[in-house]
Amino acid sequence: MNKVQLIFKGMTEIVGSEKLLLLVLTDIDKKRQIAIVSTHHFGYEIGLRITQTPITEKLLPEVLCRVNPEMTAQYYEILLDHVFDGQYNALLVRKYDLSTTSLRASDAILLAHIAHLNVFMEEELFNRQSTPVIADEERMPLPLNTLSAEMLRNALKRAIAEENYELASLLRDEMNKREKKE
Repeated sequence: MNKVQLIFKGMTEIVGSEKLLLLVLTDIDKKRQIAIVSTHHFGYEIGLRITQTPITEKLLPEVLCRVNPEMTAQYYEILLDHVFDGQYNALLVRKYDLSTTSLRASDAILLAHIAHLNVFMEEELFNRQSTPVIADEERMPLPLNTLSAEMLRNALKRAIAEENYELASLLRDEMNKREKKE
């Protein structure tokens, strides 16, 4: 399996959403990027770590990383391996035996930041999901398969209200595709 290493670029709010934000990750060359939908709570959590707030030393992720001395890039990595029902699947991979533990993508990014783990995405998935990095661009395309069912419904309502029937058709097709899988 080929994989692409990702680095955390930052966060941005989703226009029209008070509860959600996008985590933006790029490839090492900073030529292509992906966005992971997350909650504002994650923004608070990562913000604590970025500003190196002292309280983080007593928070559960940091404590668990300290009591497990193997929680380092030498022994573990994060792998984003597929999208299901609007969410990326993340795996904590133990390099020694390739055993895996599933976790939410945003939690995986937080753990990677705390434990200094490398984050990877399967190359085929990255090629399918990523978009070019465009300097000073305020908008970022988001693949429909990374939107939750609720986000799809809200986007469909907005597209119909704005008489954007081409977009509405694409959104409806994505919703139908998911319903067939269930």
